[in-house]
Amino acid sequence: MSLIRFSYTHAMQVSVASYLWTVAVVILSCGCAATPAGDPLQSLSRTDLVPARQIAAMRLLDADPSSAEYLKALRKMIVQPGFSLELRNEAWERLLKSDPVGLRTSLELNLPRMMIYEWRREVCVRLGRLGWKDMTPTLVRAWAVPVIAYGNDLWQRPEYDALVALWGKERVPQVLYELFLKSDPIKEANLRSRCWELLLATGQRDRILALLADEQTATTDSFILDMRRSASDLGIIPRNREEILWIRALRTPAHRALWDAARAGVAQLPADVRASLEPRDIAIIVAAAKYSPHLLGRSRDDLFAEVSTRLRSEGTRRYSASFEGYGTQLAETPRAHESEMRWGDCAAVLIALSALEEGTIRSHLFDIADRDQSDRLTEYGGLLRLDEHGRYELVEFSPQSRGSDVRYEASQKMFDAGYDALFHFHNHAQAYDNQRYAGPHLGDFHYADNTGVNALVFTFVDHNTLNADFYRHGQVVIDLGTVKRQE
Repeated sequence: MSLIRFSYTHAMQVSVASYLWTVAVVILSCGCAATPAGDPLQSLSRTDLVPARQIAAMRLLDADPSSAEYLKALRKMIVQPGFSLELRNEAWERLLKSDPVGLRTSLELNLPRMMIYEWRREVCVRLGRLGWKDMTPTLVRAWAVPVIAYGNDLWQRPEYDALVALWGKERVPQVLYELFLKSDPIKEANLRSRCWELLLATGQRDRILALLADEQTATTDSFILDMRRSASDLGIIPRNREEILWIRALRTPAHRALWDAARAGVAQLPADVRASLEPRDIAIIVAAAKYSPHLLGRSRDDLFAEVSTRLRSEGTRRYSASFEGYGTQLAETPRAHESEMRWGDCAAVLIALSALEEGTIRSHLFDIADRDQSDRLTEYGGLLRLDEHGRYELVEFSPQSRGSDVRYEASQKMFDAGYDALFHFHNHAQAYDNQRYAGPHLGDFHYADNTGVNALVFTFVDHNTLNADFYRHGQVVIDLGTVKRQE
């Protein structure tokens, strides 16, 4: 019975609105601004109309300001691209008056991923002015998401400005810390990760270390317990959400053997090396312990010298990706990255060179690259890892989606399987003569920055030759030389 009544009421509302819209068309056609014919509610979803026409439609629909369909249309104007600032302002004022809860909910869902950058900034300003402290979790989630248009300076982000307006500049770190502690470990796991990430990124590492050192705190909180073991066993403090997920995955029983092997390997490292480890170093340490245990006791400077000497003595031609039109050409030599390369980078390069010397790896690498070259719908990629017997292996993973021959989109399945891998890899194999693209490019660097992985890219420079490059976050890239097809 209630369903029939709802349908009848909605039909009456639409009928009244359509009647008023028709009257407005007649009046406006007699000398005022033109306005489209049709249902005024439908016109609000169009992005090809001049704002005046949609504002006129709003004024007609204001006859029933609490209409569910009307409010839904206004919420879309707030968060979807294609609408002018004037329309967003009109929609904002109506929602603020008639549906503030819906406005909040819509922003909670959409602000962290909103790509309408000027409007996103304006929304942050308005949240600060309104004093909506309950929007703090939303602002934190949005602040933690990198936005290229805003740059890398977290202190210049509009979300930070909104938090300052809400809480005061001196209180923002404490707000992050308290939000981390009080958020639900299960339902708000993502929010806790974002708080952790921002605390580290904004200079609160000592606060995090103090929390982990206090074993009387949060003794049943699995998140903190995992981070505590990461710090005590491996000396690793994950820097962002992806690295937190990485460490937590390795703390599961399925990876117990890897964790124990990494802990034993870390104990053999020089003290200064243990203080600078990242999750991407874990599998490298385990591989070094198996194949080159002498690496574990050596300093970063010793390994850097070996890498430099090894790559100079290879005697093969070096190739670099062209960045014409994108900015300065990137150097791909150890010397160019001497101040940035850590022990883990040097060990990773040596492990990669060792793996590429194996015939089975080379054969599989060219098999993958040949199939990639003939496939025009995607690049190919996967993981370089140790198998269950401790041997190097390449594991292919189908891309998340197909449709571009210049893109490899890693799947969630690959990420889940890659927490114990040495490297993520993909090919630049669109043609056998592809040396212009020999090396990682901007999308590849973005991938490394977001995931924190060690990565390899293989590029055809001729039918029988692949160029190999190692890269990681921060646009550190080292040309490893070339790999020849086995006869």
